[in-house]
Amino acid sequence: MGPVTPGDLLALATQSCVDAAKLLHEARVDVALKGTFDQVSSADLEVETFLRASLTAGAPGSAVVGEELGSSSARITWYVDPIDGTRNFVRGIPLSCISVAAAVDGSLVAGCVLDPFRDELFTAALDVPFSVRSSGLTITPGVSPRPLVLTDIPLPGSAYSGEMEFLGELMTIADVRRVYVTALSLAWVAAGRADAAANLGIHPWDVAAGAVLVRASGGEFVDVGRDGFVAGRGEIVPWLVERLEGIVS
Repeated sequence: MGPVTPGDLLALATQSCVDAAKLLHEARVDVALKGTFDQVSSADLEVETFLRASLTAGAPGSAVVGEELGSSSARITWYVDPIDGTRNFVRGIPLSCISVAAAVDGSLVAGCVLDPFRDELFTAALDVPFSVRSSGLTITPGVSPRPLVLTDIPLPGSAYSGEMEFLGELMTIADVRRVYVTALSLAWVAAGRADAAANLGIHPWDVAAGAVLVRASGGEFVDVGRDGFVAGRGEIVPWLVERLEGIVS
């Protein structure tokens, strides 16, 4: 067997996500708090358990950094968010996704985001172009005079000040949507449905796959501070970076 390529890792991530999504059709959804403003469901745990087993079996010796069941590292490391947008998911709001990314020697090389409600699959790798597979209605994004920005700011319980002022200023120059599912927001930016996404309070599993998708589609992904990012295209990106850097500093 030859060396594992980013395309191989993407194929494994994609099949694992597709198989994991099938579990959600019969999943029992019990919910528990894991923080004042954060939740975990039994479906999160079931999906992450499945993904860990599938990914490490398909890439022996690999490790997983996951939201619910802990983290380890190896030459090949998977970043797994079993259900990004849990608070939406447990209420039946169709804004959540399964997100898996692969890193080799610390560099992200493949990403997959699967929207189980719309049956949309967003994929890319270093040797595989960005693509969207959808079985539903799709619209070719048009040009708008105002950029469309996806952000969850202001965050409930945030330690940062200035978030309300940021949102108010942003709304004077852009159309704003708050969807509370970071990985899917990044996939939509990659697909051209939004011009940019920006958030604070994120973790590696929230953004790893989406960062691969955005970069593969020709966009920028910029880390801001220890727990923030800006991703997208056009003049709105440096504006967002400057404003978020002001908040986190």
